[in-house]
Amino acid sequence: MVRVLAALGVTTAAWMGWTGWRAGVFGGRTAGAGTAGAGRATAVPFAGLTIAPGSWGVFRAEPSKAKQAAAGEAEREFRLAGTFLVLRRVGETPHEQCAIFDAVAKGPDGKARQVLATAGEELRPGLRVKRVERDFAVLEAADGDGAAREFTLRLGPAKADGGADAPAAGGAGDAAAVAAAAGTALETNRFGSRIAEWRWEFSRDAVMEYYREMMESPERVSELFVAMTPDRDEGGKIAGYRLNPGGEDAFYRDVGLLPGDVVRRVNSFNMTSRKRAEYFIGEFVQGRLGTVVLDIEREGQPEKLIYFIR
Repeated sequence: MVRVLAALGVTTAAWMGWTGWRAGVFGGRTAGAGTAGAGRATAVPFAGLTIAPGSWGVFRAEPSKAKQAAAGEAEREFRLAGTFLVLRRVGETPHEQCAIFDAVAKGPDGKARQVLATAGEELRPGLRVKRVERDFAVLEAADGDGAAREFTLRLGPAKADGGADAPAAGGAGDAAAVAAAAGTALETNRFGSRIAEWRWEFSRDAVMEYYREMMESPERVSELFVAMTPDRDEGGKIAGYRLNPGGEDAFYRDVGLLPGDVVRRVNSFNMTSRKRAEYFIGEFVQGRLGTVVLDIEREGQPEKLIYFIR
């Protein structure tokens, strides 16, 4: 009823303004007696209508407070922790980004939750990933009326467990020191720091320094690969590589791998041959991988090891 009355008020004001202007022009308003123009109609300039700005609100649909609250809740539900290129086949240029989302609320078991998703996949019913780029992701949240609202989550400092920011690693010499000084590292090593149970933040400079050491010592490269033996499925095909002690143990320990772990995938790339492992290393050396995700099997349970390379 209030909207109807307001609309009628605006319409009435417009009509009265038009009537007043018409009366001034056509109604024969005369000049004062004794002037040269006595008896002649004098036009009154049109001054325009004055309508309160708020009156036009009756013609606009007000956004639902419930919709706004739902959209705001969706924006606060997840944080963007990182993105990585999904590797498909040897020799194929990576063309799809996958995003790593941290849920703000912990799971029923009290542990931090993370979700990996590419464009088109849902984080939960009603919340879909629309696009993933190198440093941001666009999400689409559905409201109660079936409409959708887009919003963007941008990449910030790595999160240890959805709480405080983890420090960005610097050069090869100070990666671990920076993290230790900030008090966020669970442990540190030559590459950087472990910032959560399954998450690391490494310095690219430090990793590349190790790579150069390996290239100058072919026997160490051989030991690095020998430590990983094929793990075959029931059909006899290679389904991953199992870590055995005895070759470059310090490196595997620093990246969080334990003897007996089976590496199944790297950035969604099935590890089914040594050629694939070499291809992955080449992608990293060329600077195409800012985040590395290992899908492993430890004591029969699947786990994800995530490394942010700064």
